[in-house]
Amino acid sequence: MLDEWPLIRVGVAKVLADEDVRVVADAADAASALTAVRAYAPDLLVAGGHDGAQADLVRQAVAAVEGLPCVVLVPTGEERELRAVMLAGARAVVPRAATPEELRDAVRRVLAGDHVVSPSLLPRMFEGNGGAPRQNGGAPTAGAPVLTGREREIVRLVGAGRSNAEIASALFVSAATVKTHLAHIYEKLGVRSRYDALGRAVALGLLD
Repeated sequence: MLDEWPLIRVGVAKVLADEDVRVVADAADAASALTAVRAYAPDLLVAGGHDGAQADLVRQAVAAVEGLPCVVLVPTGEERELRAVMLAGARAVVPRAATPEELRDAVRRVLAGDHVVSPSLLPRMFEGNGGAPRQNGGAPTAGAPVLTGREREIVRLVGAGRSNAEIASALFVSAATVKTHLAHIYEKLGVRSRYDALGRAVALGLLD
């Protein structure tokens, strides 16, 4: 667990304990957190505010422990870094001011293998940009599933906070057609909800 504020670390530890997750180390700075990651090879990293860039920390932590699930608590004012954090390998991004219930849900879903983007952060992932940047110099992650143009468009509209009815209106199709497209997207990405689909698509670099 990483956060510069001791009180936040205490609160996060309580949430983790409620999910039967034991905190093996906590840290107030990135260097100490990475040292702990290398020493303990934990099953989960929860990273809040600290002295460095969130994306850099996630990238180094995942490199130190392959496949390490990272839940990033995004401080207010750093929402512009959301895409970079996801592309660095984070499994979840939630506001640093999240409620215990929201963090508990994110931890539970991440440990189950999902990608999570807090609904309140979704619109910020696409502000001033038609879509998420791709990895590997413009190509999606190797082995990533392929989304059709219409499926990518629907995921982007999900990211803008649109409901199924609003997506249907924007694309001049029926709500039932949108639901069918979403079902195909979930199957391709191996997820169970619209927000998991968005997080997964961003993480894999599937959006134009």
